[in-house]
Amino acid sequence: MMIASSATFSVKFSQQRYACVLDPTLALSKYGLLLVKQLGTVMDIWLGREFWNIIDNTRFYLDHPELLILPMASCSSPLDRQLSISQDTLQALQQWEQMGKQILTDLKLFRIGERPEESFLPRGMGTEIIWYYESLARSLEAQASNTFDASEVLTSAFRDTVALAAAIGSTLILTHQFPPATAETLPPGICMALTSWQIPCQLVTLQDEMATLERNYWRQIFVQAGLAKFLWAGLHLSVLHLLVPAASQSASLPDREYQSSKNQDSAKLPHAETNFWQGSQGFWYQL
Repeated sequence: MMIASSATFSVKFSQQRYACVLDPTLALSKYGLLLVKQLGTVMDIWLGREFWNIIDNTRFYLDHPELLILPMASCSSPLDRQLSISQDTLQALQQWEQMGKQILTDLKLFRIGERPEESFLPRGMGTEIIWYYESLARSLEAQASNTFDASEVLTSAFRDTVALAAAIGSTLILTHQFPPATAETLPPGICMALTSWQIPCQLVTLQDEMATLERNYWRQIFVQAGLAKFLWAGLHLSVLHLLVPAASQSASLPDREYQSSKNQDSAKLPHAETNFWQGSQGFWYQL
């Protein structure tokens, strides 16, 4: 007679900490810093170089907040709405200024600086990503046109955000829409910038099954981070995915080559003329 026995197994799963790049206009919105603080407890957040240049020059932008407001946001809104956005931007700038850069280490908020020592990278990520990011940014800038009516500051900030997401690879951009744009299903400002760079940006409808799965996953993250109240308060978030085939097939330089070339003029760096963005596409959906 055989006696059946059962064993109890204890299995521990280690969940990967996901990452996203934050749209600079979202970071400088009414709920931007609060969003960073709480979302940073459950995932790694990146912000582009131009965003940190803005924070380093807070005093100037406190006097000129209009430079950080999308024209589409003000043109499609009445005057009181424009003033409200301006006040939100002022408040956000003051909050970021008070916070300083301590938030980098506290919340694992990552950045790529002008030099390796000015960067804050995840453990195990080599400094060659700095060269790779800069190459992507230069290539994207070469595709810019005059059709996107945004300030030079925001154009640079969008360029850095898009190049950063492409350099990291397996990440996405968390962006947002202003209420008038949401009502009219207009794309986020960063998607308008992509279109001006000859990168088509497609809206993924609510009927798409993959988008539904992702949307539900993001909602779980927001619940875990205690962010549901932000959505209830009217924060219209969107997720932007980038498909950059040429960039994903390109090998980045090893550290030693970056170190030898970092003092050269940026136009003379290897592959400066490479069109990393050929065949690229953007896909976005509303949360």
